[in-house]
Amino acid sequence: MPVKIVMADDEQGVLLLLGSFLSELEDALVVGTAKNAIDAIKLVKEKSPDVAFLDIELPDMIGIELAENLREIKPDLAVVFITAHQEYSLDAFRLYASDYILKPIDQERVKTTFRRIQQMLKIQKNNPSNLNLQTARISINLGNERVFVKLNEIFYIEKAGRHTFIYCSDGKFKTRETLQELEQHLGNGFFRSHKSYIINTDWIERIVNYPNSSYYEVRFKNCQGKALLSRDRIQDLMSYSDLNVLRG
Repeated sequence: MPVKIVMADDEQGVLLLLGSFLSELEDALVVGTAKNAIDAIKLVKEKSPDVAFLDIELPDMIGIELAENLREIKPDLAVVFITAHQEYSLDAFRLYASDYILKPIDQERVKTTFRRIQQMLKIQKNNPSNLNLQTARISINLGNERVFVKLNEIFYIEKAGRHTFIYCSDGKFKTRETLQELEQHLGNGFFRSHKSYIINTDWIERIVNYPNSSYYEVRFKNCQGKALLSRDRIQDLMSYSDLNVLRG
């Protein structure tokens, strides 16, 4: 099945260049273009595309606001921002944009992004119960680059000082985003176990009790790190997750 695409940019040259790149990709089908947000909204309503390539700064609306409006129309719409500006990148990735491509547009970047979206659409079609395209992963700002981490590969997240550390199967990543900000995008399976920790309950291997301590220690499968669980949160954890307590 073709992947239906709409594009919105007030520069005709950008639309022509991006269209030429996409025309070389098998199964990429551009179903409409727009030079402003109003026309882009109309296109999405009429064509129900799978992907939208959006300029960040359109004449009548910024791309972030447009993306929010388009998601209200089609919640599973994949969004790719095309822009000459970097300052909106954090807002873009909080919307779970599939990519944030800077101008001048790199053809290989467009190709790689399209193939990744196409693969995710196939997974969704074959496994409807999976997390949808927009919530299957989280992006981590590392300063001059971003890393994309699948949610099911995260063991736990720890707040330490001014930084937040995300421990996952690919290693440890550091960000300045708060636990509260990250918590909004984590979805089912993640639990706020302590004021400084969020844990992935799917990876819990054991919970260790220290009688004279105000917390439990949480240990994970395939992970050397440990998280904390406040004593007043143990019952909430048991009711929140599929964990059962065997009492001897």
